[in-house]
Amino acid sequence: LNTIEQFVNAVESGLKSCSERLQTSHTSSVNDNSSISETNTNQSPLMGVCRIGLLGKSLIIKTDRLFHIVVLCAEWPTKKLFQTIAAILSDNFDDTWKNKIQIQYQIDNETIELQTNTEEGMMYISIAFTSFSIQQQDKSENQSDELLSKINCLNALNSILSTRWFQNQVSTRQHASALVRCLRYKTKVSTNWKSLSSEPIEILIDYTLSQSLSAVNAFRRVLEYISGGLVLSNGPSLRMPWQTDSMKDVLENLTYQERNDITQEAQMGLRLMSFGQLMKWLEQSKIHQLMVSLPKRSLSDMDDQIRVKRQCTELE
Repeated sequence: LNTIEQFVNAVESGLKSCSERLQTSHTSSVNDNSSISETNTNQSPLMGVCRIGLLGKSLIIKTDRLFHIVVLCAEWPTKKLFQTIAAILSDNFDDTWKNKIQIQYQIDNETIELQTNTEEGMMYISIAFTSFSIQQQDKSENQSDELLSKINCLNALNSILSTRWFQNQVSTRQHASALVRCLRYKTKVSTNWKSLSSEPIEILIDYTLSQSLSAVNAFRRVLEYISGGLVLSNGPSLRMPWQTDSMKDVLENLTYQERNDITQEAQMGLRLMSFGQLMKWLEQSKIHQLMVSLPKRSLSDMDDQIRVKRQCTELE
């Protein structure tokens, strides 16, 4: 964690230096145009940096190597600003990091990718750009080709809102972060659970701990929800609590087979937990034979799907 913190601090410091450099450049250019107000002359196009995802939520586990940062801009970020930051960032790193960080930028995702080699292996930071002003834009207004993609910017904004929701709502609950990390570790070692992202886990943990349960009972309740068909295509689904006006399901990207694999393995975990053998479930190698012995859930078994949906009606 110390290595990660040093890497992130170096990148954030470099971005701050870029902001000051751009502000100086902006002020110089504005001095040539007296019609622009003094307020604008002192404003940098970069307003700040937000740690998002696992980094901002302090949910890092030992296998994590990719971390995300969002740069908040005063206005809708342009492709020119994106390219400028990518070009000058390396010159603004501290001397101890200048030769240790490699920079690439992804045109499709409109992100700057940084990588460095540490004692723990390669580590990566992805920098995205966005602005709160994008939410105020008229939907019918055509987007200029000079601006970064609206979808990419809105995705970055959603990540900021998700992180703030977790910091204010979930991390304050006792055992919440530890339980999320535990289930995240499961997604790393289990083939069946690898498609389950962190956000659905966070929402489930928040829901269960809001019922004043102990850590063990909360863990069991999460497995009960998933075993009962929560992630199945005809299940109740999970909404984004930080987007109250959104009907988007955080599980919508899962395929039918992934949904059934996640459900089946949760059922196995619930059985092992009943016999005090939860570690066998967390250590994937020890339950492989048990999973092989169980038949795959049939997608055409409608009676079974109706039954499991009935078990989790309390979530609806």
